[in-house]
Amino acid sequence: MLVRFFKPSWQHSKSDKRIKAIAKLRDTDPQSQTILSQLALEDNDELVRLAAIEKLNSLSLLIKISKKTTSDTIQQQSLHRISQLILGSSPDCSLDEKLSALKTITECNFLTHIALNSSNEQIREQAIQQLNDDYSLSVIAEKSQRAADRIQATQRISSEEALNKICKTSRNKDKGVFKAARDKLQTIEDEKAEAQRIQASIEQLIHNTEQLSHQAFFPLFTPKLCSLIKEYETLSEHTSIEQNARFKTHQQQCEAILAAEEARIKQLEAEEALKQEKVNQSHHLYSELCVLKESTENILDESSLAEVENQLHNIGKQWEELKSFSSEQELQSFNKIRSQLGNLIACYTIYNKASEQIEKFLSSLTDENIKPVTLNKQAKQARQLLNRLSWPTQHEKPTKLHQLETALAAAQTKIDRKDHQQTQLHNELKTLLDNLTESIQQGEIRNADKYIKKVEQINKRLNGNLPADLAHRTKILSAELQEMRDWQAYAVQPKKENLCQEMETLSKSNLTVQERANEVRRIQKEWKLLDATDSVHSQQLWKRFKKASDDAYAPCDQHFSEQKELRITNLKQRELICKKLDKLTPPEGDCAEEWKLYEDQIRQAKQDWRTYSPVDRAPGKKLQATLDQILSGCEEALKNFRAGNIIKKQSLIDETTRLLNSNNFAEATDTVKSLQQQWKTIGPAPRNQERKLWNQFRENCSQIFEAFYEGKQPNAASNSIQPLLDDACQQLKDMISSGCSVKSLEAAIDQAQSLITELESQNSLVPAFNQETVQSATDALQQLQEELQTFETEPYIALERKARICDQLEHAILDQCAIEQLQSIQQAWEQETTSEHPMHPMSHEIAERFTTLLTIAKNPDVLESILSDQEQKLRKICIRLEIASSQPSPLCDQALRMEYQMERLQQALAEQKQAFNLSEIKQLEHEWLCIPFAAHIEEFNDRFESKLEHIF
Repeated sequence: MLVRFFKPSWQHSKSDKRIKAIAKLRDTDPQSQTILSQLALEDNDELVRLAAIEKLNSLSLLIKISKKTTSDTIQQQSLHRISQLILGSSPDCSLDEKLSALKTITECNFLTHIALNSSNEQIREQAIQQLNDDYSLSVIAEKSQRAADRIQATQRISSEEALNKICKTSRNKDKGVFKAARDKLQTIEDEKAEAQRIQASIEQLIHNTEQLSHQAFFPLFTPKLCSLIKEYETLSEHTSIEQNARFKTHQQQCEAILAAEEARIKQLEAEEALKQEKVNQSHHLYSELCVLKESTENILDESSLAEVENQLHNIGKQWEELKSFSSEQELQSFNKIRSQLGNLIACYTIYNKASEQIEKFLSSLTDENIKPVTLNKQAKQARQLLNRLSWPTQHEKPTKLHQLETALAAAQTKIDRKDHQQTQLHNELKTLLDNLTESIQQGEIRNADKYIKKVEQINKRLNGNLPADLAHRTKILSAELQEMRDWQAYAVQPKKENLCQEMETLSKSNLTVQERANEVRRIQKEWKLLDATDSVHSQQLWKRFKKASDDAYAPCDQHFSEQKELRITNLKQRELICKKLDKLTPPEGDCAEEWKLYEDQIRQAKQDWRTYSPVDRAPGKKLQATLDQILSGCEEALKNFRAGNIIKKQSLIDETTRLLNSNNFAEATDTVKSLQQQWKTIGPAPRNQERKLWNQFRENCSQIFEAFYEGKQPNAASNSIQPLLDDACQQLKDMISSGCSVKSLEAAIDQAQSLITELESQNSLVPAFNQETVQSATDALQQLQEELQTFETEPYIALERKARICDQLEHAILDQCAIEQLQSIQQAWEQETTSEHPMHPMSHEIAERFTTLLTIAKNPDVLESILSDQEQKLRKICIRLEIASSQPSPLCDQALRMEYQMERLQQALAEQKQAFNLSEIKQLEHEWLCIPFAAHIEEFNDRFESKLEHIF
């Protein structure tokens, strides 16, 4: 009861009491805010709710009230209170809450009021952004105190009238607003232009569709219509109802054209299907004919033959109706098969009629006792029958035909063999008669007797059936032979007696052993010639000649026995030389003295070899080949040593070249002297390189010495040159006594002579000791040069000559020269191969190259495959050369190089200890000469030559 009497004023039943109570509530009191929230949401009196809303501080609650209320007054009051809170600075409302609440306001007046009066930039920007009313935006653009807000408001105005007004009012007053208004106007004009363009595009699409609807169908009709429809749909948001109706009409007309075209295509497809059915029927008929042909591959009896003939007739009749639907190729094939079957039927018909005749032929052709004339006649008739049949090769022949062909072949072989034997005997008889004629003319009775016996044997084999001309010749020659026999006996006897007397006289002569032996052989040869023509052989005269021959040759036996012993001794000595050379091993180091001793031993072995001569031909030739092989290995080691000396001497030349640019020639001179000493310790280079290297080294040294002497005073130079000359002469003396290479000796002589010339130019006396030493050295040099001339590498020269012949043949093949030139090249090769000179180890390979080129010359078609094979060989040689010379290979060949190095691991490890393997490099150079067309494969030839240039 008391509660009812003491209710709070805001719960009073009278609205004016509640309004007054609301006025007394404090805004900052949370409990008051709760009461106000309840009143604003639940109170029945609108004025009470308005009073409560006026004092609410909760933006979320105010937003809720503005959205749920149905009263415009309440809604407007809520929005008004929201605007107040947004513009206010109450700490209860955060900026995010204000921005969120601002989004709920859509009334232009509230938004304009907030945009003009808010102190927060974000709130102003959002309020302007939410405004869509041009008038409100114009008010902000004119009255806002902030330039950014004025520009933002101007940019959101869409009315041209409002923008023009702003341009007028802001000209020369507010540049930012004026520019924004002008830019907005320009944007509007651009949008209008774009709208006009879009409308023009729409009209053009409608026009194009209308034109398309008036055209007949063409291949691109459907794609073009689809393209027009797709373009129109992209512009559908800009089209009017009237435009849509027009476009739809034209589209339907185009679709009608497409439908008509589809109907036409279906009709054509139906016609094509009918045609295809006819084509299939023709294919089926053709297949039946092929099956019929296959059925005739086996032998046919009479009933099968009649059935095949009937089927062929029916198929041909049906084909006449369908042949217009078949292809040209199928038509030709059908006619061909039908013709073949017709021919086969005709052959069977002829065969069946001639079966009895075939039996007769088989009986007569296989008869062993038939006469040759009858056999020829029967074979001719059988051959005519087979030709008339002309049995198709793709069909099996009847057994009787096979038997007839076999019998005919056997009979023909028998006839041919007999004719061939008779012809051979006739030819052989002609040859014998020719030889008999020649023997009679030359008086060779013994040969004539042999020939006449053979003539009689052939005559017997021919049963006396000789051609008339041969029979006549045989008769005449037999008579001539008999007449010659009668006269020969009287002529030979005196000549034999003279030979006996000559041989008896020879046994008492004082001729040398060789002359006596030659005379004995001459007289014995004459005796044999006479005895061959003598028809009467006297044993007494022969014994006399034999005794005289033995007496005359007796002194020669002892001499030739001694010569035989000498050849055996020489052969044994040569065997010892080979064994000694085979045990000889090259020096392991680079000591010039050791290599000189090694070379002297080889030279001495060659001289000893020439001393132990003669030897028997057969074992001597074999032993010569063994020596050549051993010497090849020894000279290869020398060659490698000399090649290494080239590199060392070239390094000394490079050092002297560098010293030519020195400013201190006194120090350079000392260095040059040291380099000259090093030059002396280096062994010789190959002869074709040694002179060139020495001249270059000597020239550089001379220039350095001259530059040094030109910078000295005469007296001082004389005092300093003499010790240098003494040292040079002492060096020469040591070199002569201990032995040295030609190049090092030549360098020392040039140095000493240069010093002597310098002393003489200063009027100084040159000691006799020095002059004698230089002269002795000069004589020793000349002797060494003469010894060097005895060394020739003939096998390598011969290999290069053969390679040049192969090059000529390659050019002849590529130029397609005449056969005469190829024959000339082949003759040059034969002359080279038959010449007597030592064989090169690669003689077999160069011969294979020439043989391969001859094969290409006879059959140029194999050139492509052979070149492909040679490329692989050349690539491998290039890789081996690059490995041996420590040069890099191209990236594409790195894998092959690694594979080859793995195969020759031991050699690769050895090559790590030396810069170059010159022995293998020279071997590769010779292998290169043995590859066909190596010079014409530019990729590998340039690669190989460039690598060699870096080496040599």
